[in-house]
Amino acid sequence: MDGQRYRAVLFDLDGTLVDSYAALTTAVNRARATQRLDGLTTSDIRGLVGEGMERLLQKALETTTIPVTALDEFVRSYDEVCCEQSQLLDGVVSTIHRLHENRIAMAVCTNKPTGFSTKIVEHLGLAPFFVAVVGPDAAGAQKPDARHVLHTLASVACEPHEALFVGDMPIDILAARNSGVDVAVIATGSATKEQLVAENPDYVLESFSDLVDIVCAVALRETHS
Repeated sequence: MDGQRYRAVLFDLDGTLVDSYAALTTAVNRARATQRLDGLTTSDIRGLVGEGMERLLQKALETTTIPVTALDEFVRSYDEVCCEQSQLLDGVVSTIHRLHENRIAMAVCTNKPTGFSTKIVEHLGLAPFFVAVVGPDAAGAQKPDARHVLHTLASVACEPHEALFVGDMPIDILAARNSGVDVAVIATGSATKEQLVAENPDYVLESFSDLVDIVCAVALRETHS
């Protein structure tokens, strides 16, 4: 692969690139308030995310049928706070820049709706580096369904063996396995390192910057030789 281990990298969003738990906590609690439910902590929310907005609300509201008033309030509130209450995780900016410099194609594959995800990525200044931001509404499926990953992979014009998926949860590992894509994980989101290791990912990142060596170590060695 032209001296590089991978030609493309697909990233999960929440817990991998971005800490959005404060924003999700605000929106969930406002939705719970419409049902006269007490507020949840950010720690509580960490244990509920990863399976998309609908499943988050089902778990947060303790119901399989989401009341329209609660859904509307969540959407309104999250749209209001998703940018100001989200922040990039350590090492993300410098790593994305270095991958871009080495001509690695990148895209976001997230179970968060595409509209919210794109808004956050643009606000945090990462949009120019991504070929696409793909939520389940755009892919017609959500992780761990292979269709979500493969739809995102098509945007970077790569075969599965040429790409690496980067995430923070077991569901990301399963999505990658279902798609024939190698996977790297980092414990900056909802899962512990031990939980991630138990799922046998290809790589476990101690820091986000480890990605540079994993993705393009050969190319870097050639550049500095």
